Amino acid sequence: MGTNRHSVAHHATRHIPIIGLSISAYSNQLLRELAAEAQLHSVNVTSVRRRVPDQAAIFYKKHVLEPNAANYKNSEVGKLINRAREMHGRGRPKEEVQAFLINAIESIHGGPGSVSNHLGAHIFTEIFDVAHYSGPKSGPGRRNAMTDTEARAFLAACRERMPSIITRLGHSAELGFELPGEFADEKCFHFEVRQPLYDKLELPATTFTV
Repeated sequence: MGTNRHSVAHHATRHIPIIGLSISAYSNQLLRELAAEAQLHSVNVTSVRRRVPDQAAIFYKKHVLEPNAANYKNSEVGKLINRAREMHGRGRPKEEVQAFLINAIESIHGGPGSVSNHLGAHIFTEIFDVAHYSGPKSGPGRRNAMTDTEARAFLAACRERMPSIITRLGHSAELGFELPGEFADEKCFHFEVRQPLYDKLELPATTFTV
């Protein structure tokens, strides 16, 4: 019987570096398997569990300094971002705007976890992002961490592990959606990975990259 691509990928995983922020040993091995099946040379973990000041800094850069739409499940997020934009437009200093964002996120209806899953406390699920691209969605300023072919192969490998291992998966809308657990999350693959009870690694809140 011939060797299938899963067994080939299994032997290749040891050679694939997982760079960026720290994740559990279980999730690290999962990414190596996904990368091997998609024939990636490396995978960059760009965001893990966040602190509220980290989220405020992301909002400031992504929605106040840059004209990205604020499409969040919690409708209160759009309102607090609009207020931050107004403050910035009136010339208020960065520190004051970010202080407002921190306070608004901490006191928002539903709690900080309703703003982003990265802010929530998840005992048996690990949440992290993997780089797809940075910069604008298209044009010369876009910088790909994965080619279109690689991203689609990576997504296909992820889908084979949903929902048993990967419970929810966010990714760029340009790749299309097929499964109920998929949702739009531009620039990265957002992972929610079920952790085995015997191998759960509790990691402290960590810094992020944008």
